[in-house]
Amino acid sequence: MALEITTVGATVKYCIETTAGTRPTTGYTEIPDVNEAPDFPMDVEVLDASNITDRITRYVAGRQDPGGDKEFTLNHTEAVITAWETMVTASTAAYAEGKQTWFEYVYPESTKSFFFTAIPLELGNGGIAQNEVDTIPAHVICTGIGGWEAKST
Repeated sequence: MALEITTVGATVKYCIETTAGTRPTTGYTEIPDVNEAPDFPMDVEVLDASNITDRITRYVAGRQDPGGDKEFTLNHTEAVITAWETMVTASTAAYAEGKQTWFEYVYPESTKSFFFTAIPLELGNGGIAQNEVDTIPAHVICTGIGGWEAKST
């Protein structure tokens, strides 16, 4: 019998490298009020490897593409604005020193989390609609994939 992993209780965290090029395993900070986090399908470019003697097209796998701009949806709270602005400030300073910001998707029932590096951008505004919980689009630029690793502590 399979034990399916759910998103109930899942969190998104971030941590800035203390040593450039090394993913931190501790010290991650939760980003509050995340409503939706972006996916990383890791699409593969398919390259045509045919030559004139081939009777059908031959393909080989090219690079995987995690996508550049990724969008989080955050519930609009004072806490989320403060937390995101704090992260952007710290990330910008670290990036100037050659250090990356790591993000972690944490699933309560799993021993592994999904990790990636990204540059968080200043918050925008998602507009206003009637009778809705207001949300804020929050963008990051993906700079690398760490993949599935043991959860941070």
